[in-house]
Amino acid sequence: MAPQHNDDEIAQSDFVVVFGGDGTVLAAARMVAERGTPLLAIHLGRFGFVTEASPDNLDEAVAMALEGKCEVHERMLLEGTIYRGGSSVPDQQMLAVNDIVVASGAVRMVHVHTCVGDDAIATYAADGVIVSSPTGSTGYSLSAGGPLVHPDVRALMITPIAPHTLSARPLLVPDTETISLTIEAQTRDAVAVTADGQTGLSLTPGDTVTVSRAPFNVRLLAAGGPNFYQKIRSRWHYAERLSG
Repeated sequence: MAPQHNDDEIAQSDFVVVFGGDGTVLAAARMVAERGTPLLAIHLGRFGFVTEASPDNLDEAVAMALEGKCEVHERMLLEGTIYRGGSSVPDQQMLAVNDIVVASGAVRMVHVHTCVGDDAIATYAADGVIVSSPTGSTGYSLSAGGPLVHPDVRALMITPIAPHTLSARPLLVPDTETISLTIEAQTRDAVAVTADGQTGLSLTPGDTVTVSRAPFNVRLLAAGGPNFYQKIRSRWHYAERLSG
């Protein structure tokens, strides 16, 4: 269930405590990011790569936050803008912490013309295209073959989903770039753009989605939990050899 919120309460709060898994944290982050209100994320989900503290140390984590002893980690936010039918007038916008994805609504190939700035880099024939932040490198992008990226790296990642060519590989670009994804006319099936896999809009051939770094960040409070390297070792057993 999506977090419930009140804009006035958020504006008056020193920080917001979020209970849940990564999905709950992502939804809450999109709600509060523009106001700059920090989040203290308490892990109640199964995986919890974005969450910070466990219920066992809830009291300690909240006390640290109240005393101003938590580090504040700034995480990039993505801003997606939809342009309909070749228009230069924006139709709708969306925010994402992890990723903005253009993909088929069925298991069918779509054709997505992709530009970085003014440079065309590919027309992907694939199930879709993921544009992710470094925070999102541990999510859908990773499942599609993208790299693990430390959240402090200033980059955007373009990852095609099941591309129909061996030469299409994930691409990292500077976070100062704007990425444009246009649905080509030969795409026949339903296409959608989603933010963090939670909010979505339908697209038709000729529509374009631009993705860039948002003008504000998500602020996460760190209460002494595991860092990025410790998480990939403990939760994924990163690069460990099988025994037996």
